[in-house]
Amino acid sequence: MENNFEVTTGKKVVLGTFIALLVSLGIALHLYTEFLWFESLNLGSIFMAMLYYKIILFVIFFAFALAILSLNHFALKRVSHELGESLKLPFWVNILLALTVALIFSRMWLQYVYFTNSVDFNLKDPIFGLDVSFYVFKLPFIQTVLFFFLALLLLTISITVAYYAFVFRDVKSFDELKDKFPQTGYVHISLLLAGIFIFIAVYFYFARFDLLTSPHGAVMGAGYTDVHIRLPAMGLIAILSLFLAVACIYLGYKRNINAMPIPFIILAVVILLSIVVAPAVVQKLEVEPNELVKEEEYIRYSIDFTRFAYGLNVNKMYYSAENNLSVDTIERNRGTIDNIRIWDHRPLLSVYRQMQQIRTYYFVNDVDVDRYYIDGKYTQIMISARELSTDLLSPRAKTWLNEHLIFTHGYGVVASPVNSVTKVGLPDLIIEDIPPKGKIAIERPEIYYGELTTNYVIVKTKQKEFDYPLGEGNVLTTYNGSGGVKLDSYFKKLIYAIKFGDVKFLLSDYITTESRLMFHRNIIDRVSTIAPFLVYDRDPYIAIIDGKQYWIIDSYTTLDKFPYSARYPTFNYVRNPVKVFVDAYNGTAKFYVIQEEPVIRVLMKAFPDLFISADKMSEEERAHIRYPVDLFEVQAHIYATFHMDDAKTFYNREDVWEIPEEIFEDDIIQMEPYYVILTLPGNDKPEFLLMLPFTPKGRDNIIAWLAARCDEDYGELRLYEFPKGQLIYGPMQIEARIDQNADISQLFTLWGQVGSKVIRGDLLVIPIENSILYIEPIYLRAENAQIPELRGVIVVYKDMLAMRPTLDESLIAVFGKEAKPEIVEEESVQNLVRQLVELYDKAREEAGAGNWTGFGEYIEKLGKTISKLNETAGR
Repeated sequence: MENNFEVTTGKKVVLGTFIALLVSLGIALHLYTEFLWFESLNLGSIFMAMLYYKIILFVIFFAFALAILSLNHFALKRVSHELGESLKLPFWVNILLALTVALIFSRMWLQYVYFTNSVDFNLKDPIFGLDVSFYVFKLPFIQTVLFFFLALLLLTISITVAYYAFVFRDVKSFDELKDKFPQTGYVHISLLLAGIFIFIAVYFYFARFDLLTSPHGAVMGAGYTDVHIRLPAMGLIAILSLFLAVACIYLGYKRNINAMPIPFIILAVVILLSIVVAPAVVQKLEVEPNELVKEEEYIRYSIDFTRFAYGLNVNKMYYSAENNLSVDTIERNRGTIDNIRIWDHRPLLSVYRQMQQIRTYYFVNDVDVDRYYIDGKYTQIMISARELSTDLLSPRAKTWLNEHLIFTHGYGVVASPVNSVTKVGLPDLIIEDIPPKGKIAIERPEIYYGELTTNYVIVKTKQKEFDYPLGEGNVLTTYNGSGGVKLDSYFKKLIYAIKFGDVKFLLSDYITTESRLMFHRNIIDRVSTIAPFLVYDRDPYIAIIDGKQYWIIDSYTTLDKFPYSARYPTFNYVRNPVKVFVDAYNGTAKFYVIQEEPVIRVLMKAFPDLFISADKMSEEERAHIRYPVDLFEVQAHIYATFHMDDAKTFYNREDVWEIPEEIFEDDIIQMEPYYVILTLPGNDKPEFLLMLPFTPKGRDNIIAWLAARCDEDYGELRLYEFPKGQLIYGPMQIEARIDQNADISQLFTLWGQVGSKVIRGDLLVIPIENSILYIEPIYLRAENAQIPELRGVIVVYKDMLAMRPTLDESLIAVFGKEAKPEIVEEESVQNLVRQLVELYDKAREEAGAGNWTGFGEYIEKLGKTISKLNETAGR
């Protein structure tokens, strides 16, 4: 029997060793291949720093776990010796459990980074007087360590209970168990139970600090009841738990097992009364009848700390809304007028895809906004990358050679000014076609790294790469950059063959010692692999800098334990301290620090070789950074409530704002922040801004607008508030006026009847010299086509409303000497509408009779009549 047991145990050890070896080799393979990738970017030190933090934390947790489990093992062995038994639990089980627990908790390595590299905020909380750094950098790791010890405690208790249940399985009664249970066992059990009370004591001591992010009161953070009832109660429970731990040890030593439940009952009653009942009574009887008086102090804390946490250092200014625009005013602000965005990014994306994808394997994924100097003028443009997606290759073309060696990169960008339109209602492209040509020179149009590049490719092989199509043939090329890991040895080919599960790394004759393997080519995956401790923007954008193409990615630092700060929805602190520039050709990434806030200072201490000072950013690079929409939306949402300075006003929610709604196509949607080029009041030149208006809660009029500066004084937030007693139309009020205009409504109905879809673009609220101008572009898309065409621009100013084919014509209609609110003559529209209806009915009759020649003639006449209607609308 013993021999069989030894053989079985030996087999298990061998099998376990083999599995552990495979796992270890797998981990080593992953680490080494990733290290080579980091090294190819000259960032090997970053990889080693992250590995160091993970390993050191794993070693610490493993050492403590093994020590505690070993002590428990030793105690069980002593008990077994007293009972004359042999301990069946092998020691390697403790090692395995310690490894498992250490692996699980070592994933919290970033908390360890914050803990060991903590820097001060120079801001103290109002309750404990501690620097905020304690709550966001130290407390999370302390709590992780606490739960690590709780996990070990529960594990040791489970092992102990299982062991004693097995040893005393034949005992018939509780009294018999008490008699047979050894003294060492009593002490052992009492120490474990005391450990529970010690954990509870430490837990409640540190849980007091969590009250500063508590949602119990009138605001996020400790309120009156928290500070005056829960806080002292938690301190009392911590002290009581320590006394109960001593009591457990005493009862165990005295073998008084019957009294063991008493400490737990005492603690449960105290927790129930002091943490649940007493706060509820005080809240109901004392706080709620006088809530504003009791909570006013804590409301002020929440306002101040929330503004700090979200970077809401807003410069408030008065906007008089004089409404005195004229033709001369418009001409003085040509820098603004010429950059009003009449191309909405959503219909423009369809236009770019239809006009400039060129071949089926190219794909325009997104349209972004940036600014350049074009012909000497500061110009806002829309720009998109033309990426290559191997998913779009035909099924027969999806071979390993095509997907990984030939079709390796996209090519160039598409760009157009935000307000420029051709005669047929399409964007006036300033960069187009393949190879790209236009007003901005591109020396390196190849895009090896982008938003769609998810597969690995191998370049510099014997097989030339597809570069771009030319006529009936293709132009081929060989990569000439520094991107990728050099496959200069058989060993590297072997390990990457294993990594990607592809033996062709070893069998292909195309791969040479000069070949380079590119992976992590998706730019978000790429920067997330380099710096997983940052949060990245949803919308990277491409920029042409010194003739090269760079992806610019905004990255954020976020926290979730900032005292007294409102939550949104998973964090309560955010900054945008880093701009990442990724070379679309070589894949190199530069992490520029533009704001040295405390979290990024911690990361700079931990990873000094990663971050680059903003002082080293070139003028061209600086010219293309912009305030991110994602951050601005968060700040606008928070500021809509936390703009109120007075605690009483805040408590009563007397002046809550909302982000306006607008109409897009047939849907009512929340207005998105939008980029504009404006001359701010008091300034003398136009600048690139991100802005958004606010409306009062439950009302549609505009009350203020918020702007984030992107050029000089980058990041400054300005709020322009309108006079309290003056009506300034909001977006939905303007949308309603457009809907109520008989001529426009009639025209929209007509376009819909003849098989076209009317698309209403973003309604833009444009401040100009203390006046407000409203602009809404109108697009038309045929049901059987995917290319929307700009068919009109609506301009609204005061009581004037006009729609013409172009922005300038609409402005002339509104501000010219003979300006009229009507967009077309009523009689002309009615005549043309009648003709269209008659022609449409006759065309249907001919089609029903099967006379397709007659049908074609009527359709041709219908088209000519529609053209006349468009011309009439333009007069």
